[in-house]
Amino acid sequence: MKVQDLTLEQKIGQLFVMGFPQEYPSEEFIRLVRKYQVGNVILFSHNISSAQQLSNLTKALFEEILEHTGVLPLISIDEEGGVVSRLPQDCAVMPSALAQSEAGDEEAVYQAARIAGEQLKALGINFNLAPVLDINSNKNNPVIGVRSFGETAEQVSRFAAMAVKGFLDAGILCSGKHFPGHGDTDKDSHLSLPVLNVDKELLVCRELAPFSELIHQGLPAVTIGHVIVPALESQQIPCTMSYNAVTGLLRKQMQFDGLIISDCMEMAAVKEYYGIAKGAVEGLKAGIDLIFISHTASAVEEAVLAVKKAVEDGELSMERIEDAAARVLAAKEMFGKCDWNMEKVGTKQQIQFAEGFLAKTIRPLDQTKEKKFLLGTDPLFIGIEPGSVTLASDTKGPQNFAIFMQQCFGGEAIECSMNTTEKEMQDCIDRAKGKSSLVVGTLNAHLQPGQCRLLEALSSLNIPLAHIALRNPYDLEKTSDEVFKLPLYEYTVRAMEKAKQYFI
Repeated sequence: MKVQDLTLEQKIGQLFVMGFPQEYPSEEFIRLVRKYQVGNVILFSHNISSAQQLSNLTKALFEEILEHTGVLPLISIDEEGGVVSRLPQDCAVMPSALAQSEAGDEEAVYQAARIAGEQLKALGINFNLAPVLDINSNKNNPVIGVRSFGETAEQVSRFAAMAVKGFLDAGILCSGKHFPGHGDTDKDSHLSLPVLNVDKELLVCRELAPFSELIHQGLPAVTIGHVIVPALESQQIPCTMSYNAVTGLLRKQMQFDGLIISDCMEMAAVKEYYGIAKGAVEGLKAGIDLIFISHTASAVEEAVLAVKKAVEDGELSMERIEDAAARVLAAKEMFGKCDWNMEKVGTKQQIQFAEGFLAKTIRPLDQTKEKKFLLGTDPLFIGIEPGSVTLASDTKGPQNFAIFMQQCFGGEAIECSMNTTEKEMQDCIDRAKGKSSLVVGTLNAHLQPGQCRLLEALSSLNIPLAHIALRNPYDLEKTSDEVFKLPLYEYTVRAMEKAKQYFI
């Protein structure tokens, strides 16, 4: 279908992506499709219980949207791997980006993306919101961390290129995120409005470098992050609403001709500071083609009506609407079809690869003298309560690390809160007396003063200590080189299962 064949309502409907809260399309979702021609979907973990259920769901979504809009939908998902994975347990789930790159196997990164993409395509999902092209230049970043391929532009570019190739070879649309870079920030845009305070020269040679390289290699879509960048925009607005960032830099200077999408407009960086409807209008004016409003039906309706009014009032040109709609239609023409083939989902070979790759990523740090840690007869296991450290990873951990290890090896287990209290720390110290060894699993301790104090206290006890980083490996810098150190990159049972081989 050509954009000229669409009504204004249909054109606007093609520019929005929406979600819903349960495992089936809500009444509000169906109403928005039928009344406003909204033509695209995003799915989260709360929409999914099994591969078969997901397949049935996407079939229903395709049929509903195609029947009432006349156009195939883009059905999107965040399947980065590791801590940001929406696929159910009966699928092959790949490790986090940082874990993948630390394993050092470029071919494995390609295969991981290809397998993930093939599964998504076979489940009726045609758009993966990955890979992350941000650089871990700020270890105190609360939202990126293990989602990034590394700490340098070269490392991120090299491994992300393999991921993009894998997704494209699987026939799935993918998007590099979060332009122009979310790595060197200290706030989570889900909760606040981060600022990337770097000069233009550093921005070009560091943050923009992976985007430039991947665009050169055929990256089909770019996600704009809700980040204020004073080097690009004098107004106090995020790049999602900045013409200078989206059209001036990305579209014109960097000559990107693909699909430009927003991060979710319900994130606090836009919702709390500007409003969702205003964000949608300003985002389209800036040059974004596809607006994500991922959770609230009323917010989608308000934004659609605001865009229509902006067109009717002359604030938003018909040319801009048609240009955006044409790019969306072009993406659907290239990537829209799916095959719903359950024989390509969670196969023995796929799962073996995923498990083998995960095992390859979990290994003691090179500085660790001993390759295995001797627990002794009476170990004490200390674990931080599982849970999400950012809304990007919206699933709860299945089991506390300490309880898991106790069930495997005996001994004693203590659960501590994320920002460990003085009382919890003292309890750990008291119960450590007379123990043969201490094993502590931390969860982004480098961002949590309470966990840092706990590590310091445990290190002073003169008891053999093993330190397990359950997410960001930067935690391991908080203990001395004499400590046995093991990064897991993700707080999951499957990662802990791979880790237990290093304890005897």
